[in-house]
Amino acid sequence: MLTLGEALEASVRRRSDKVALVFGERRWTYAEFWHRTGCWAEALARQGIRPQDRVALLLPNGLEMAEAYFGLARAGVVGVPINLRWAPPEIGYVLQHAEVQAVIADAQLAPLLAEVPGAPGRRFFTGRGAQPAWEAELAQVAGEPEPVAVRPETPSVIVYTSGTTGRPKGAVRSHFSNLVIAMSLAAELGIHHGDVGLALLPMFHVNSMWFVTLSLVIGATTVIYPHRTITPAAVVEALNRHRVTYSMFVPSLLTYLVDAAERGQLQPDSLRVMMTASAPLGPSLTARLLAAFPRLTLVDIYGATEYGAVTFMEYRQGEASPSGSVGFPALGQRVRILDAQHQPVPPGTIGEIWVQGPSLMTEYFQDPERTRTAFDAEGFLTVGDLGYLDAQGRLYLVDRKEDMAIVAGENVFPAEVEEVFHSHPAVALAVVFGVPDPRRGERLVAEVVLRPGATTTPEALRSWVAERLADYKRPWRIHVVPELPIGPSGKVLRRLARERYLAQMAEG
Repeated sequence: MLTLGEALEASVRRRSDKVALVFGERRWTYAEFWHRTGCWAEALARQGIRPQDRVALLLPNGLEMAEAYFGLARAGVVGVPINLRWAPPEIGYVLQHAEVQAVIADAQLAPLLAEVPGAPGRRFFTGRGAQPAWEAELAQVAGEPEPVAVRPETPSVIVYTSGTTGRPKGAVRSHFSNLVIAMSLAAELGIHHGDVGLALLPMFHVNSMWFVTLSLVIGATTVIYPHRTITPAAVVEALNRHRVTYSMFVPSLLTYLVDAAERGQLQPDSLRVMMTASAPLGPSLTARLLAAFPRLTLVDIYGATEYGAVTFMEYRQGEASPSGSVGFPALGQRVRILDAQHQPVPPGTIGEIWVQGPSLMTEYFQDPERTRTAFDAEGFLTVGDLGYLDAQGRLYLVDRKEDMAIVAGENVFPAEVEEVFHSHPAVALAVVFGVPDPRRGERLVAEVVLRPGATTTPEALRSWVAERLADYKRPWRIHVVPELPIGPSGKVLRRLARERYLAQMAEG
């Protein structure tokens, strides 16, 4: 049971008539979902898609996204999930870099796909109004698909992450590496087949992908959040209606949930596991959550697309927890802290975080140089985060990847945004950095120096960026300035620019 298809099949054998997935008024039992994923696998084969081909998924949350993910897995096809917030040039880059053979897209996203440069000709549309209708392809399938030899180390997905130096990079993840994350979460958090999970976050993200995998592997019922936009009132309604017992949230949403519980709008006795990641939890919010939800285990997870889940920090009512820690390493994970010479440092000393374990990615797709520098000779992997271990082995995160901002739960690397500014004919220099924001975690600010004799406006620059980047990557404020702080090497000093900006804001 070391591939995604084998793991799902085991749940089908045990709980064939149990509801596996709920989306609005639609629902699939485990037996029905198994049949549907088999139809997907066979239909793809009929369309000439072969094992190890790469197929992009331009799909919102829904039953089709779950069917596609496991249908591709059963066919031995590699999925390339696409962030629906990306602009057409961003999508085009990923489709071309991953060399995808086809795109499976929601019919409502056909206009977006039509604007994507270099998109492959083979496009299969799902959902209402799809032409040609993918459902017709599925309906032609009779019986089980021909079995495909899929091994644990076979690539399952290529997930593209924002790059520290501009272009996104594709993390290749195997069947086993994704499956072991699901098993680790179940073991660590005590989630079982009697639970009901809410898949709230976008399913093109690895966190939500792992969440759905966890739920289906253990035989639980998964409710897929039925709206394209996350609104607190709709989340509260879904939690109450389905008596949800576990879910994963971005920290910014937790404030709304605890407010609703304190006002009596959210039933507090069902939720017993809240998972969160992407940004640290404050002690005040943690205390309020534990007080409002009497059965709650609150779990802060540190990880990355390349790592999987690295550490867990659990908070329970009445139990003391060290402030600022992201917890102990997860089952099977080894964490070590190394200095600039790649030597271990003593407890309490800050260094670069390196991780070894069964949930790591295999490589960066078509990027041997980045892969070589990310892994060391012993198989430890780093994404550049800084931290330290205490004497008991708990990890403390000091700084995430250099200069990375987290905007409403989305990782944004300023270099990628700066590259877009630098492509504007009037821009000589640009710097982008994150500043604190009480609702979104951080917002982006851009400072731009124009070329001699060139003229433009912040509004024009904003339009330039909007055509090329997802909305969460677009700066909140754009300032045209006479100069930027430059270091001895000739590079813009981003941290100094940020400090200068914050000081100016504090002065009013």
